[in-house]
Amino acid sequence: MVIAPIHLASHGVIELAGPDAASLLQGLLTQDISGQPVGTARHGAMLTPQGKYLFDALVFRLAEDRLLLDCVGAEALARRLAMYRLRAQVTITVRPDLVVLMSGSAVDGALAASPDPRHPALGWRVIAQAVPQGAGQEADYTDLRLQAGIPELAADLEVEKDFALEGLLDELSGVDFHKGCYVGQEMTSRMKRRTTVRTKLVRVRYDSAAPAWGTALEADGWEVGRMRTGIHGVGIALLRLDRALPAVAAGTPILAGHVSVQPDPPAWLVVPDPS
Repeated sequence: MVIAPIHLASHGVIELAGPDAASLLQGLLTQDISGQPVGTARHGAMLTPQGKYLFDALVFRLAEDRLLLDCVGAEALARRLAMYRLRAQVTITVRPDLVVLMSGSAVDGALAASPDPRHPALGWRVIAQAVPQGAGQEADYTDLRLQAGIPELAADLEVEKDFALEGLLDELSGVDFHKGCYVGQEMTSRMKRRTTVRTKLVRVRYDSAAPAWGTALEADGWEVGRMRTGIHGVGIALLRLDRALPAVAAGTPILAGHVSVQPDPPAWLVVPDPS
């Protein structure tokens, strides 16, 4: 994949160091990092007890006792992690001297680099000490991920309101249903066991200016979802798939105000059985 480095300016880096660094995260994140090999990255989220989204991060393992987290809202996440530290032997440090990049491959001199574990379309995620000359802007990354139908949870979910599985945490390798306990595990596991999640972040297309974030999507006067990020005729919306897809099948337009919006779920998205 040929992708020039893109600087993700909204992302920050947190370093966790010490013998309890991994065990602290293991009890908090949806992802199992207990056996994560050095030199790799894994995606996980931190949830409320009700299974709703708080933060997500890519966890890079530099050594057995040293981890880097690539996340949006690094200061806030570091404060949240510190609440759970108690007597654990771990230091939690925000690293403003480091930058986060997306690229088609590893970048020379990078402190950490790994294929993005969420989806091949996202290339490599890199943590470096400086932005390479000529690096692209974050809007380039937004355009690329929207075209692939991939949400960015910090941009496309409402904190403490939307469930993590609505953000495609399952489809994008962000949750391990076989690991031990973490905050929000009971609700997340129950949603997985009982039924296909019916409300999800879904790629949509439109032929005008992007509807504003949070705009209601309606079909025949009934709300079927809410708009999230949009750019260049493609976006992400939080859709009730069991309502939106039958409306599409029946030829009923889905409208965001006066803008016609067409759901376009990627092939890898798990959709509910219409029966």
